[in-house]
Amino acid sequence: MQKDRLDIESAAPEPVAELRVGALPILVYRSAEDMGLATALGIAAEQTRLVETHGRTSLMLMAAPSAFPFYRAYISLARESPELRRALQRTHFFQFDDYALPADHPASFRFLLARHFFAPLGEWTDPDAIHLLPADGADPDAAARDYGRLVIEHGPDLQVKGVGENGHWGYHEPGIPLDGEPAFIKVRLSAANAVQQMRDHPGLFATPDAVPRDAYTANVPLFLRTRVLIEDNVPQPSKALALLAAYGSDRVDSCVPSSALKRHGRAAVRTTDTAAWALREYRDRGFVSAGAIERLAEIVRNTDLGGATPAEHVARILDAMDIAAKRP
Repeated sequence: MQKDRLDIESAAPEPVAELRVGALPILVYRSAEDMGLATALGIAAEQTRLVETHGRTSLMLMAAPSAFPFYRAYISLARESPELRRALQRTHFFQFDDYALPADHPASFRFLLARHFFAPLGEWTDPDAIHLLPADGADPDAAARDYGRLVIEHGPDLQVKGVGENGHWGYHEPGIPLDGEPAFIKVRLSAANAVQQMRDHPGLFATPDAVPRDAYTANVPLFLRTRVLIEDNVPQPSKALALLAAYGSDRVDSCVPSSALKRHGRAAVRTTDTAAWALREYRDRGFVSAGAIERLAEIVRNTDLGGATPAEHVARILDAMDIAAKRP
């Protein structure tokens, strides 16, 4: 049965827990599918409202497995809702980041978005409003600068993000300053990020050396320009440390770029039971237990930690983010 209006209240899944850091809500769901559906409903509701009010809107999307539950739910909503299909025709789309690879390369994020998101929506979108980063051209630095200006020209109004295992936002890596001018920038991927890409895309990257190390990304100041709503989706257990570090305290620090989401006035974090276990334990106890540190250390065990042990690395991140912990 088709829906003439998006019914958020009756369709949205109930979270199993609701936390908060400052004004930022953190909603924990039973499954990744529930998480993705809740985000799809929230984004679609704002998208249709903005098109009805202003005639146009814009959506900036991550290209990552964290987004797959959202993609599936959003595509299903579009099939059911004439209202959303009309809004799709009036929506500009942008991506977060990409390697300097051809658009048809399987490791390109343009390829991922085209295959998993835009192809199923193709009959309802405006091809001229799907703006993907031409990072494989003759002058990718200039292309990135122009792309950043285009994103700013159109908003963005809406954003669906994730959190990297080392806390990155897009490919804005730890250590890159969180202030400065909004822009698309060239970055060098960290060893930790390369390990995550292997985990996210095992069919593409068999070793860290197979992961492209140079990429282009929006920086945090550009991400924070999002005008209406940012939805953060964190479904994987491998993100437990990053979720705790980003949202366990009020602190914002460049060692965990996604912690800057707490500066945005209209955002929501949606996650799962299996990803939020450490954050929930910390909120219940007021400290991270020695056992939890050992468990979190397993996430980073196969990463180059600059000579630190995994437990020392976890403790260092928690200290930097003002999160109390008991050392093993």
